[in-house]
Amino acid sequence: MKGKKERKNASQAVVISERVPKEITDILKNDREEHVKEYTEQEDHPGRKNIYILLSRTGTVPSKVIRFLKPMPYAHASIAFDENLSEMYSFARKRVHYPFYCGLIDEDIDKGVFGRKKTTKCLVLRLPVTAEEYSRVHDTVESFKADRRKYGYNYLGVFAARVHISIERKYNYFCTQFVDKVLQMSGINLFGKKSGLVTPEDYRKSDKLEHIYEGLLVNYRNWLSAFSLPAEEKTLRKSEKKEMRAQRRLLRIRQKEQQKHHKEQQRELRDQQRSIRTELRDQQLDQQMELIEQQRAEQHSLIREQVRELREKQKEIDRKQLERQQEREYLAPPSEKKDDSATAL
Repeated sequence: MKGKKERKNASQAVVISERVPKEITDILKNDREEHVKEYTEQEDHPGRKNIYILLSRTGTVPSKVIRFLKPMPYAHASIAFDENLSEMYSFARKRVHYPFYCGLIDEDIDKGVFGRKKTTKCLVLRLPVTAEEYSRVHDTVESFKADRRKYGYNYLGVFAARVHISIERKYNYFCTQFVDKVLQMSGINLFGKKSGLVTPEDYRKSDKLEHIYEGLLVNYRNWLSAFSLPAEEKTLRKSEKKEMRAQRRLLRIRQKEQQKHHKEQQRELRDQQRSIRTELRDQQLDQQMELIEQQRAEQHSLIREQVRELREKQKEIDRKQLERQQEREYLAPPSEKKDDSATAL
């Protein structure tokens, strides 16, 4: 039994030596115990998660320009949600051959600029967070991805950071600004300053970030595969990911239901406001009609009184005329009366 185990261990060592370059085979033996110890500590704290930040130097023209503005070992930063760096995001060129067509992209260390530049040097950093902080960071990145087309590169901010001026725009970021902004929006403040002033050197020197790997990016996954975890632990991680996805789906469903309920409440309020407005208009119209009818009744009463007064005045005038005529006839001389009688005959 012992001979079989020794042969098996020897075969594993041969496989590791074939996959990993010779310059790091000595380091693997010393680091293996630390890696296993760190993972067992994570098992003791099931609520603990890790976010990974990749600092890199590709040697491209933009990378050289950034390092010329401020000399530092690395010129680019990315944020990832697993140690394999399979889900990683940053602000960089969208096409390999167009360095100035930049925005929010999904990065892959085997494709794009990283795939072309085999001599890319990198530093992988780990940020321990709680499960809630991890989910908040992931949701923040998802919100960025939802409006991916709106975002562009903050060229002016890169040059302004050289003179310690922070230029922050709603839909424009550069790589280190994006990573720090995502963390700040999730309630994680690493540096206590504006995101537009954060550089790769700040991440490298931060005490809150753990240094995991430094070397060629091409060798990182080979280095990581030497510390591959047992199948049971991998299944645990997969089950945790499935649970997280299910929780996110439930949250999205709840958010949609809340939005629908909110819209229905808004519609009901609008209908109530409309009904109240119509009632007020009807009341105002009724009041106006009553006022008009009152005014008409008052006018009719005034006209009737005026007509009565005119009739009474006319009667008085007629009466006075009759009295005057009678007086004239009574005071007239007898000759006039005879003439009047003759004319009458």
